[in-house]
Amino acid sequence: MTIEKGTWIKGSGSYTEFRYRNPQDKKYTENQHDNTGFYEKWGIHATDLAKQENVSTECIHMRVMNYGTPFQRKKNPTLCEQLHHKTDYELGLELNLHPQSVRRRVNTYKNAYRENPRQEHPLRGKIISAKEDWRTNVKKSRFWLMPEHKNYPHEARKGL
Repeated sequence: MTIEKGTWIKGSGSYTEFRYRNPQDKKYTENQHDNTGFYEKWGIHATDLAKQENVSTECIHMRVMNYGTPFQRKKNPTLCEQLHHKTDYELGLELNLHPQSVRRRVNTYKNAYRENPRQEHPLRGKIISAKEDWRTNVKKSRFWLMPEHKNYPHEARKGL
């Protein structure tokens, strides 16, 4: 029995998320003429933006309906994004810390760069397991705004 990606596996309750499906399984609509109003307003077709973001076309239209623009990914920024204009994953790579540790620092001290001398440990920042590293297993979060958004902090995110 072969299991196709993007379909329900009967009895298991698991489903392949849209972004992990093969490109031929995503079934993007190629009828660009259906959303000419979208192109006139935003300067890009919804299908092209969906392919670029690796989401469904319906997701792009829901962004417009919910937030008024297709270039906003979430309703509100996280605390890390508000304070440092970086996601917890980007701060984790910069500080060589797990994103969960970064979120704890931001929630506790309101500063991801604050060092607590009592929490120094000889294994801090070291890779303990050769099989699993958080850089490969942690879900990479994307910044809540796209660079095309009018409020995107270009100066603060330069070099990312």
